[in-house]
Amino acid sequence: MKTLLQSPPVRECAATACSFNDSGCHAPAITVASTGTAASCATYVESSMQGGMAEITGSVGACARSECVYNTNLACTAESITVGAGATASDCLTYQSA
Repeated sequence: MKTLLQSPPVRECAATACSFNDSGCHAPAITVASTGTAASCATYVESSMQGGMAEITGSVGACARSECVYNTNLACTAESITVGAGATASDCLTYQSA
């Protein structure tokens, strides 16, 4: 059985209202959802509670946007991604339709 050594990191996240964002994404892994035309971060949580782990940089765990050029079997193959405002407050701005 193979194990995943490295998922693409969230290089930058401009969704500052997210509990996992403290000068960068600190969620262990995010999911990019397929909400209408948006490639939104489904891990986005707006709360007063700080989430994640300060010592890690978030990465992409899964991506539901199967039509993205960086998507292979619902896994992201981009070198890294950027999250920010698009159709929602937390879209994958690296998303590119195939």
